[in-house]
Amino acid sequence: MQPLEGITVVDATQALVGPFATQTLGDLGAEVLKIEHPTHGDLTRSFTPEYNELSAYFVSLNRNKRSLTLDLTSDEGQDILHELLEKADVFIQNFSPGDAEKFNADYDTVAELNDEIIYCDVSGYGEDSPYSDQKAFDIVLQGRSGIMGVTGTEDQPARVGISVSDIAGAMTSLYAITTALYHRERTGEGEHIQLAMLDSSFQFLLYHVTTFFATGENPQRMGTRHPNLMPYQAFETADGFLVVGVISEGHWEPFCRAIDHEEWLAREEYATFTDRVSNRAELDQALDEIFAQRTTEEWMDRLNAEGVPSTPLNTVEDIVNDPHIEATNMITEMEHPDLGTFQAPGNPVNFEGLETDTSQAPPMLGEHTDEILAELGYSDEEISRFQSDKVV
Repeated sequence: MQPLEGITVVDATQALVGPFATQTLGDLGAEVLKIEHPTHGDLTRSFTPEYNELSAYFVSLNRNKRSLTLDLTSDEGQDILHELLEKADVFIQNFSPGDAEKFNADYDTVAELNDEIIYCDVSGYGEDSPYSDQKAFDIVLQGRSGIMGVTGTEDQPARVGISVSDIAGAMTSLYAITTALYHRERTGEGEHIQLAMLDSSFQFLLYHVTTFFATGENPQRMGTRHPNLMPYQAFETADGFLVVGVISEGHWEPFCRAIDHEEWLAREEYATFTDRVSNRAELDQALDEIFAQRTTEEWMDRLNAEGVPSTPLNTVEDIVNDPHIEATNMITEMEHPDLGTFQAPGNPVNFEGLETDTSQAPPMLGEHTDEILAELGYSDEEISRFQSDKVV
């Protein structure tokens, strides 16, 4: 049995934040009906590179869904959406500002159709923000949230290599929806969730914000370094890069043994994290010279033998082929009857008595339109007319 079996989700989102959340709901057993524009569909369908006639980007976010095309600017398209929402458990949308009202898919309208629905409204800033009329995507939110302000080097800010603001919004949406479903199970009440992605991103700053409140000082960009821990960063080796995390004072002595510098244990300027951070420039230079003398594998052998947390700095190719990923089945295979086999990251949740399923391949645009309309009771003739009128 899957935990969300019997839950129907109407998904009117695109890009990453909504699709990642609804893909996860689908992994957990929910039926996800993906609403797309009849002409172009989800904007990520056009992203390169292509993967078995779909976009590789789209493939990573849209398994376990059925695709229904609807022109939501048309009266009949809105009527069909309303029929779906009357029976749905969850509606999630990330329309541009003002579009929910234009499509007659705003919360007040939907709640009149179904007062038990969980309505999740995902936007960049939410309706109470001074920026509420502005569009927002991941890079904009990384910049505005302060994430980019603490990422990169002293001379150059950097975008986080994954779409972290989108992912923050997706994960927040996911736990908000599942919490609201649990609340409805207990009370019978629906819920209106307003999720501002800027808030989700800001939350991720965590100790950077409390450090600012404590000191009044702006946290700085430090590359891979940590403001309070040392050594806790990436080092270049003779053949690549190594990441070392001396996370407690108890790791300092074994670290010094691993690099053959036990004499550092007697140096007062290196005795504690505070001391090492105060003498960062000198210690950084010494460690850069030391780590450059051996290969990553040689350093890993030494550090592992001493119990010092460390890892090679993996590329995507490295981690895809890592034995851990194989052992935990984190690469899922999805078979599409017309497009072939896709591979993508799987779902990390492993229940003892429940199941997750990541096997349903992402859909072609409008692949399930006819069958979903038939399930709503429309005849073949009506479906043909919708097609000729470009409603679907």
